[in-house]
Amino acid sequence: MPALPSRRQGLWLAALLTVALCGWTAWREQDSQPWSTEDAIPRRHADTTVSPEQVIGTSEAGGLLDRDPLVGSETDLFRSISFQSSAPRALAPPPPPPPQKPSAPTFPYQYFGRMVDVDGRTITYLARGDTLIPIHARQLLDNTFRIDAVTETQIVVTYVPLEEKIVIAVQTGN
Repeated sequence: MPALPSRRQGLWLAALLTVALCGWTAWREQDSQPWSTEDAIPRRHADTTVSPEQVIGTSEAGGLLDRDPLVGSETDLFRSISFQSSAPRALAPPPPPPPQKPSAPTFPYQYFGRMVDVDGRTITYLARGDTLIPIHARQLLDNTFRIDAVTETQIVVTYVPLEEKIVIAVQTGN
């Protein structure tokens, strides 16, 4: 009966097979690539330098030696590229809103009531604080409010500086 290899011998055998398979695979890949002898770079000793004419044909080497690859570049080699949409351009700020149209201030008087005088005329009263003021049509109050009409249901007042009408509802006492 043949003797079984020792463990150490088995490991050496596995390592040897691995190296052989790696070398064989590399050799097959090298043979499968279409290399020509013109493309191959000749191997030299480390102390000798290889000129571009030896690596590339003489006619091709002239164009490479004439330009500096970084100085004569037309494009920015280190520019950043973003795939985000560009930010919208800053637009001119919108024009300020037009000033609000001035409006009449609140009417400082309140309807107080009506009274029929001795002659049979109806007199309408407005109150401002503790003061009662009798009113009639075409009367001017405080030089800013004009009484336009006094009827049974309403009093129409105009704010004179803006010609804005104010209607005051009147309650009838039946």
